[in-house]
Amino acid sequence: MAKFNYRFTALLNAKEILEKKIKEEISIINKEIDNLKWQLKIIAEERLKIQREMIEQPLKVSEFRSAKMYDSHLEKQTLSIKRKIEMLKMNKEQKQIELVEKKKEVRSFEILKENQLEAFLLEERKQELKDLNEIAIRNYSGNQK
Repeated sequence: MAKFNYRFTALLNAKEILEKKIKEEISIINKEIDNLKWQLKIIAEERLKIQREMIEQPLKVSEFRSAKMYDSHLEKQTLSIKRKIEMLKMNKEQKQIELVEKKKEVRSFEILKENQLEAFLLEERKQELKDLNEIAIRNYSGNQK
């Protein structure tokens, strides 16, 4: 019995590798987004602390200005991080679109492989039947003599 050899094995493997690479990139982007969200949370807590101190404690004008400048700096950091998160989300959406395309390509090659395997098995069965018929004919002819 012959061994099934898929013509596009190398191509299918390459497509699967590309799909895996895109999944890894999406995972990295998700991790970056999570890290930025964590930083955002820390900055928000720090801002609340500073604002609470500005309200609750009597401060000198210089201390108040310093605290206000620090609060403004934290607000700018917050906006910067939010922009980074939005950019990463857009990048993630693009990668997800690429992933869907790669999955479609891989699936089409898998379907083609299944079809070729079915055709191969059908041809193998035909050959086996032909061989069995020849053996039966020989046995029948041998018994007739």
